[in-house]
Amino acid sequence: HMEHTLSNENVLARINYYNYSKLQNFTIRSETMYKHCSTEESALRQRQFENCLLELMHQTPYSQITIGDLCDRMQRSRKSFYRYFGSKEDCLHALIDHSVMEFSSLYLPDDDLSQKDVYEHYFSYWKKLSPLLTALCQNQLTSCLFERTMLCITEEEQEFRNFLRSYGHEDSYEQTLFVVCGITGILINWHHSGYRKTPTQMAATVERLMHNTFPV
Repeated sequence: HMEHTLSNENVLARINYYNYSKLQNFTIRSETMYKHCSTEESALRQRQFENCLLELMHQTPYSQITIGDLCDRMQRSRKSFYRYFGSKEDCLHALIDHSVMEFSSLYLPDDDLSQKDVYEHYFSYWKKLSPLLTALCQNQLTSCLFERTMLCITEEEQEFRNFLRSYGHEDSYEQTLFVVCGITGILINWHHSGYRKTPTQMAATVERLMHNTFPV
């Protein structure tokens, strides 16, 4: 098994269970076909399938991975897989969505954090998820990260819109899309560079860009 996949599976299971009602709205908007689990045990099993897909993506091109490969690796039946996902693509979407939602759940509701702190946590968090970023880049799936991140930013997800709260501007949905997609692009470029700068340095760069883009 590779070092880290989706942080701690038990933490993710608790977050998924805690946000169950909120994520039901997200499911409708994004038209996904993966299950939002109502128990911690079920959520943990779902994460295990997601992590298994990530591990396989480091060994086999995503396009060549089959549901049978996933089930064989997990030693689970196809029926077990379809209990949580409608397709291989849904498993990938869940893998990305739960990564994005974990960051939101852990950091964005914290009003004691400054904008720069949030950015630093963001880059530190995704650096820990480097195996996921590597798998997406190697399989030409970085566009999926943009797509799934944007789908996570709904009108109900006020936490995401708090990215703009300290700049004196209305935190509109369009502005939030602009900022979050820009930061996602910076993240991917940082990953491609081999993380030459520290998360603190990256946070300072984003903070400077934000002030230049949205001057008070």
